[in-house]
Amino acid sequence: MSRNRPREEQANGQGDGVPGNGATAVRTAANGTAAAPASGARPTILDLAALCGVSPATVSNALADKPNVKAETRDLVRRKAREIGYHASSAARGLRMGRSWSIGLVVGDIANPFVPDVVRGVEDVVWRERKNLILCNTDFQAEKKTAYVRSLLDKQIDGMIVLSQILDAHDMERVAAAGIPLVTVNRRAPDFSTDYVGIDNQSGVRMAVDYLVSLGHRRIAFVKGLFRSSSADDRFAAFQAAVQAHGLDGDPSLAVQGDYSMESGDSAARSLMALSQRPTAILAANDLMALGALGALHDLGIRVPADVSVVGFDNIQLAEHPLLNLTTINHPKRETGDAAARLLLQRIAGDRTEPPRSVVLKPSLIVRGTTAPPQAVPKPRRRRPAAARGTAEGG
Repeated sequence: MSRNRPREEQANGQGDGVPGNGATAVRTAANGTAAAPASGARPTILDLAALCGVSPATVSNALADKPNVKAETRDLVRRKAREIGYHASSAARGLRMGRSWSIGLVVGDIANPFVPDVVRGVEDVVWRERKNLILCNTDFQAEKKTAYVRSLLDKQIDGMIVLSQILDAHDMERVAAAGIPLVTVNRRAPDFSTDYVGIDNQSGVRMAVDYLVSLGHRRIAFVKGLFRSSSADDRFAAFQAAVQAHGLDGDPSLAVQGDYSMESGDSAARSLMALSQRPTAILAANDLMALGALGALHDLGIRVPADVSVVGFDNIQLAEHPLLNLTTINHPKRETGDAAARLLLQRIAGDRTEPPRSVVLKPSLIVRGTTAPPQAVPKPRRRRPAAARGTAEGG
């Protein structure tokens, strides 16, 4: 195949296919059908256009089912494309149209067992729409997070979902300047208005405290989540409100800072068990910290739930393991991802000037084997009056 085509055709062809030194030679079998390129390279739009005797622009319009292409030409282009194994470059088409048909999903820690179900919820929706999902794991590192955001913007993604973390002000400004729709999940972005999906944290914590109180617990400890997390702040505020509403022991030493990790739950439980007056129940702001607390209590020889009850939050898959059997607040994780993806796709397809929308999902209490009524504290025996004791003794 000659490389000396009109310059206009080459320019059009490179817009849809692979730029380079022109078209790849296309072999034609004896029966006239097209075969794979002789070099084994991927066929380009220039190859297909030459084979069909039309311009690259006509090929592009035919494959896009544009109405300005005759039916017989469209059928010819599609048939020859199948014969030589030509597929239009979505990347090139995206560059031409300013779209990538891709969604960026930025997560803090893919190893956190809370994350996969949310990701699956997002992926289910994105796949049904035949869009690409680009997953970025930041390890909660600011530098890594910024690098991924820039990379996603360079790829001209259609929208972005940020799970359980917040972009800094500079990254938020970059996203806004690019006009990319953004949905935050579980944490609201301070100083920026975005679409949001989360759970009713206040209701979930209140359910847990109400249940523990119904069992007879009055001294309940709380293991807090990360600093500067809106969801962690919501859960702790809800705990404080529930303590006050029930008239429980408000000892500040019963609230211990954690960071949503299993290690911080272990440390929190050990410090709580070192108090002169131990709590009878521990409520952790997520399941990983609750599992860490269970491990520490086991090491200390403290029985759960006979000595101390433990409640988590999220209902990760590990929580229902028979050896753990953790009482927890269920966070509908897959539904969260589903809602975030739907919200984002609606924003991409609709009016981007509409006010931000929020989807708040309802939690539920899952009672398992780590909660029970507190052990009864033995009451001191009443001393009888002296006269009565003397009569009885001398009787």
